[in-house]
Amino acid sequence: MEEHSEMLREQRYVIKFCVREGNSRIETFNRLRTTYGDTMMSRSSVYRWYEAFEKGRSSAALKGGPGAPSRATTEVNVNTVAAIIQQEPSLMIRQLASIMNVSYGTMQKILRDELGYSRICARWVPRLLTNEMKGERVRVCTLWRDALAADPTWFDNVVTMDEAWMYCYDPAMKYATTEWRPKGSEPPVKQRATKSMSKALAITFFDKWGVIFMHWVPRGQTVNQHYMIKVFRQLTSVHIPRKRPEFKKGKWKVHMDNARPHLARLVLAWLAKNHIEVVPHPLYSPDLARNDFFLYPAVKKVRKGMRFESVTQLKKKVHSQLRLISQNGLAAAFQQWEHRWNNCIALGGSYVERNRSVTVN
Repeated sequence: MEEHSEMLREQRYVIKFCVREGNSRIETFNRLRTTYGDTMMSRSSVYRWYEAFEKGRSSAALKGGPGAPSRATTEVNVNTVAAIIQQEPSLMIRQLASIMNVSYGTMQKILRDELGYSRICARWVPRLLTNEMKGERVRVCTLWRDALAADPTWFDNVVTMDEAWMYCYDPAMKYATTEWRPKGSEPPVKQRATKSMSKALAITFFDKWGVIFMHWVPRGQTVNQHYMIKVFRQLTSVHIPRKRPEFKKGKWKVHMDNARPHLARLVLAWLAKNHIEVVPHPLYSPDLARNDFFLYPAVKKVRKGMRFESVTQLKKKVHSQLRLISQNGLAAAFQQWEHRWNNCIALGGSYVERNRSVTVN
């Protein structure tokens, strides 16, 4: 935090120099933004210091003088708040104000204008990745990138597979409950809803051309390695010959996550025996699985808040939604996959931000 305070002090000297040089407020702000980027102070703070120096202030320190901040916003207080936040970053403004014995407004000013802080929510991730896990994610993404570089048609015969629960009632997102009301009126009240107990497990296979096979797991059936082989047999004997006749033996690949039934010894042996290549996938990486960031969100988003009387009605709706996903949307999902693995490599294996845009025509 000392380094951050020193950077802010340096920026004040830059503002002073710009004033002496005759630069306008906008020119000064743009100059700081170009030089310091995200670490620069706020626009209002830049303008406040600019006006102070323009009126004759000579010192760039936070210790009195013409145009200086209020007494409570001293350099000692600013550095003390920075040190406290470094130890307890989740403290609220009122708690910090109480600790420093200053007003709420003064603490806001210290946080926003002097330290350049804003309160940011945590981003939920599937798992806190270790360095080894990040390294494995980079390794696998590099394999995918190199495979596409060596063969531009590598995408054309990749079949993606995964399972997902489909619910007869999946509550609407909170934003869907918003209503137009007169300014100042009470917000609408809605009862908190939960997902229904009635549900069905779907196993989906799709490629860049469309959905090849959606299998519904019977109620009470355990999805183990023996059942997965049964599903793969149905895929290769019925659906691949009918929908992808060009995918002859050994001419297509399957991409799936690391769930136990997918990578069970018998399943891998069966796939190898039938000359079906398995595209590797890193552990704890739903952000790199097209089912997780594209297909299932596209299907579930439309059904949010809808209620189905039976599982049969639910299945019909899901199949109709799958038919509405355009080929352009599916092709875009593969392009997004490439974009994500490149980002993962650039981030050193860290999670890629979720892409909430789904192409459904």
